[in-house]
Amino acid sequence: MRQTWLTLMAIAAVVLAVAWFATGSGPARQLPAVPAAPAGSHVAGTIVVDLQDGASEADLQAVEQAIGADLDWAHPLAVDEALAVGHVSDVAAALDVLSRLPGVEAAEPEMTFELGPEAMSVPDVAVPHAGFPNDPMYGKQWNLPAMGAPEGWRDTPQGKGVVVAVIDTGVTQVEDLKQTRVLKGATFVPDTKSAADDQGHGTHVAGTIAQSTNNGKGVAGVAPGATILPVKVLSAQGFGRSPWIAAGIDYAVDEGADVINLSLGGSYSPVIHNAIKKARNKGVIVVAAAGNSGRKGVGWPGALEETIGVSALGPDGSLAPYSSWGKGVDIAAPGGDTRKVDGGILQDTVGPGGKGHRYAAFQGTSMATPHVAGAAAVLLSTGMDPDEVEQRLLGSAQGTGSWDPKIGHGKLDLAGALAGHRGGGGMLRFLLGGVLALILGRLAGARIGWLAGAAATAAFTAGGLFFLTWLPLPGHWSLTMLGTSVLEWPALLGLGSWVHFPLWASAILPTVLAFVLGAWRPTRPLAMGFAAGIGAHLFHGAATGGLDPWWLGSSLGAIWLVGNATICVLIAMALAGTEKLDREAAS
Repeated sequence: MRQTWLTLMAIAAVVLAVAWFATGSGPARQLPAVPAAPAGSHVAGTIVVDLQDGASEADLQAVEQAIGADLDWAHPLAVDEALAVGHVSDVAAALDVLSRLPGVEAAEPEMTFELGPEAMSVPDVAVPHAGFPNDPMYGKQWNLPAMGAPEGWRDTPQGKGVVVAVIDTGVTQVEDLKQTRVLKGATFVPDTKSAADDQGHGTHVAGTIAQSTNNGKGVAGVAPGATILPVKVLSAQGFGRSPWIAAGIDYAVDEGADVINLSLGGSYSPVIHNAIKKARNKGVIVVAAAGNSGRKGVGWPGALEETIGVSALGPDGSLAPYSSWGKGVDIAAPGGDTRKVDGGILQDTVGPGGKGHRYAAFQGTSMATPHVAGAAAVLLSTGMDPDEVEQRLLGSAQGTGSWDPKIGHGKLDLAGALAGHRGGGGMLRFLLGGVLALILGRLAGARIGWLAGAAATAAFTAGGLFFLTWLPLPGHWSLTMLGTSVLEWPALLGLGSWVHFPLWASAILPTVLAFVLGAWRPTRPLAMGFAAGIGAHLFHGAATGGLDPWWLGSSLGAIWLVGNATICVLIAMALAGTEKLDREAAS
């Protein structure tokens, strides 16, 4: 018995080590130094104070007493995040006191953020386009094939089940967003009553992410199956205050956003940085614009370590002339160049004053950012975890192989990210599953001939027939399912997040099949292979973080996966052992 447990531990260690070293930690990023918190001057002004989450009225009163000023919660929806604002007679002195107070996470003078100076053009006629998608203006959307969107439409749930928060001027469900799921959302701009768009920028951004696609109208989007959460933090003039934006980020996280799109920029804000840190710590992917200065120097929050900073490309694939660049750029995506015929990013958005709708072509890093947010939604809907999504986006980007100050790790390539997912992780798990089944079977005394079917089943269960993605086959759901591991099948049904449901990522299904298929001798190799394959996938998920079970956190999640993988190994060995007993009984 002791020898068996030592063998199991050795096998687990080998599987974990192989998975760990084969995965790596993703491309190294180049980041600018985070500046010191704004000090403010010794004049009267408005300050923003971010207390620890859940701070009470008594905590707020203690802060008020310390600085000698009245503070109010920034917004009714941000009370749990304890974000407060108030007017003080001496900004610098108040910030100095706040920097030493326990329970204050960040404080700053109230800051202004804005949209970049995006140029706009409006096309006059639709250009028919045959095939999929059947959106009549798709022929003018050079940007979607350039970043690999068609591959996402063909081989994935297209972002279904993923919530993307558009933190912007708001979102209005215009004509070509009618088939897209758009939530009610919220506004953080004073004197506005809803998250409706009164400027046009936010709806345009939402369209790039999830425009209703193949509906015979207008244009297409990167992830048409995704859900849009409108969060209005910018006014009709395109300006927003730092507490509005920070509160909007907190709200988006509380509402279940999986991805946050920040097509805005300004100076460094510790309050916004703190909100983004909390979002990222909760597994939310944050994508932000690099800025439209046309010079070296990436704006904030795009330059933060916790965000994916996006520079803009023109239709010729080169850096757009308006795009900011330098440390903080992680990836480049189509942003448009309206100087060229049909060179802008075309989407459906609201008309002047937020009335009606129009198909307009914009340009800017604001337009590049939602391409990356949409790609992230597509990858999440396949069952990848947020860290893997970020690694795939940066690792598959088309570049020189090293970081470049203008395009970061390269140009966005969704097709490459998907191929890397299925061909890389799938191939490794395929091999791990097959080898694990062979080792366990031989340890249990099963014949090689009997193990052939078990090993094949284990390889398929753990990695799918990954090589199908290398063949020129038609895009059919059945082929996609065959090319995907069993634990990732919920993603193909539009239930991508359920891949991380603890009871799914466990030994429950192998246990059930062990009783159903293991009871009959001809199907016993299938049950054994299934258990070994699930075990290999769980081991791999524990080593790479690729499964990340809900609610458990990274440490407990890894323990859960390894524990259940060990149970799968025991089931597989037990089933293989019965083959030896049957053979001995027959002789």
